[in-house]
Amino acid sequence: MTKMDKAILSEIQQGSHQAFEKAFVFYYAKIKTFLLGYVKTMTDAEELAEEIFVELWQNHEKIAPEKSFDSYLFTIAKNKAINFLKWKYATRSVIEMQAPATLYHSPEEEYIAVEKSLLIDMIVEKMPAQRKKIYQLRQQGLTNDEIAHMLETTKRNVESQISLAMKEIRQQIRFFIIIFM
Repeated sequence: MTKMDKAILSEIQQGSHQAFEKAFVFYYAKIKTFLLGYVKTMTDAEELAEEIFVELWQNHEKIAPEKSFDSYLFTIAKNKAINFLKWKYATRSVIEMQAPATLYHSPEEEYIAVEKSLLIDMIVEKMPAQRKKIYQLRQQGLTNDEIAHMLETTKRNVESQISLAMKEIRQQIRFFIIIFM
């Protein structure tokens, strides 16, 4: 099979998990490889590919079986990669802005850095209590093992909570960048 069958796409549109699994198996490696060409790290490519398929399932009713699914999916992947790279380079700029004062920063750059820092603080405040606590302890430099021991939970739970916290922060910062940049 070189292209996704319209009947399968129609089933996905109607909410068939089995049809979606077929599409996932058929496209996941292709999308991941495509994304790797943009983002250059396998971890980022895998994460973005997974996000694409989650969003695809969440919006399965919008699939148009009569249109080119390949074009649709690869356009989504391209846009996701471009947005990720915008976020990545903007985040790098924020980190550079928060570097020691030996670097010159314009008042606008400092204002943006302060705004983003406040945004992160607001996002963290709205997190569930355990995620917030784990994120704050991680920011203080504690290891995942130390946090797990301190909070009497598993290392895997700590890793999961940190991952969810970072994802939440990234999503909000992407939104901030799109609105204000």
